[in-house]
Amino acid sequence: MKGMFKILTIFYIIFPLVVIPFMASRAGNWFYLFGLVCYYTGVMLVAIKQKIIFMIPLFFCGWFWYTYGFSLHDYVFFLFVCMFAGALFYHLAQNAKYFSQNVLPENKEAREYELKIEEMNARLKQYKQTHPTEIITPEIIDGIRNEVFFK
Repeated sequence: MKGMFKILTIFYIIFPLVVIPFMASRAGNWFYLFGLVCYYTGVMLVAIKQKIIFMIPLFFCGWFWYTYGFSLHDYVFFLFVCMFAGALFYHLAQNAKYFSQNVLPENKEAREYELKIEEMNARLKQYKQTHPTEIITPEIIDGIRNEVFFK
């Protein structure tokens, strides 16, 4: 899972350098290359935790689309999508990093605990089978638990 963070990091760095020039050449309009600047601006705004500044382009785009109309083939839409994609891919990479560093180790520890509980229950069951006439006291349970957990 730690490799996923590295793959996503490379992806959000390399992705715009391949896709945006391809889109610019396909459209025949090299002004689309400004999308690279917007993409990395979106990455930087999210990386330095300035999401409030990210609202300025959103309000500008809203005003522009309200005033001049919305079009999928407009520069403003393309640049906004580039900025949003940069922020989104960076955020996905950071979430993968958090998940691999924090959540997975917690799950591993929880699974180890569950395995020890299962082993303790199995030993307790075995003790009941080998000593059917004895009453199981808390001291016996504590002894089995100490053997399993602190071995």
